[in-house]
Amino acid sequence: MFELSLQSAKTLKECVDAIATLIDEGHFEVGADGVKLRAMDPSQVAMVDFFLPKTAFEKYDVKNEARIALNMDDLSRVTSRYRPEEKLTLKLDDSKARLTMVFKGKHTRRFNLPLLDITHAPTRQPKIEFDSRMRIQGGALKEALKDAALVSSYVVLRADTEGFVIEANGDKGNVTIETAKNDEVLLEHAVGKESRSMFPLEYLNDILKAADAGAPVSLDLKTNAPLRVEYSIGDAAVVYYLAPRVEG
Repeated sequence: MFELSLQSAKTLKECVDAIATLIDEGHFEVGADGVKLRAMDPSQVAMVDFFLPKTAFEKYDVKNEARIALNMDDLSRVTSRYRPEEKLTLKLDDSKARLTMVFKGKHTRRFNLPLLDITHAPTRQPKIEFDSRMRIQGGALKEALKDAALVSSYVVLRADTEGFVIEANGDKGNVTIETAKNDEVLLEHAVGKESRSMFPLEYLNDILKAADAGAPVSLDLKTNAPLRVEYSIGDAAVVYYLAPRVEG
């Protein structure tokens, strides 16, 4: 049983968008410190790790910790109906069969979403010792990936002592975007060892869809290892892991 209230329904809408871009079914843990979710996408290529702390809520009344599963498409459709002036309250009823979402502004609107059966254990977080960390403005990263998409559906990310490089090669040509370590859009450049891996552009674009253009995005790299991507949505923290395509 819980009751959670947000000053703005937009907060949850943006968070749901960041999750629903990758996964079909979300298993949320509502605990003493906040709301968490960790899940793999259906193809097992990417993972999302989400946390919205209790301090982000106007009201956070959790009598007992709960783990609930929701269809993300259904949840996304409901949150997309938010109006700017509305507050949002989330309630789990006594039977724990449905999640009630109450939008309150000029009118009060209630949606009841059925809970899904939880059929598997929580997803474990990957344990990787990364060799490089880049922190770059979200807008600059998105624009670079648009350039790469002109020639290929895959992109190589490379971090070395000079900076950060994005490369794409295909039948339509080659693209290289170099960002020097002292460039203003590269907010952090920490390279213990040169790192280079290839990733599918479609997944990267989905992962970055909810990232604000003016906000920083952190990239942790290790050669031929999953990429770690992290950024914030308001008070929420979103972390993604994306498996590489090992080059032959």
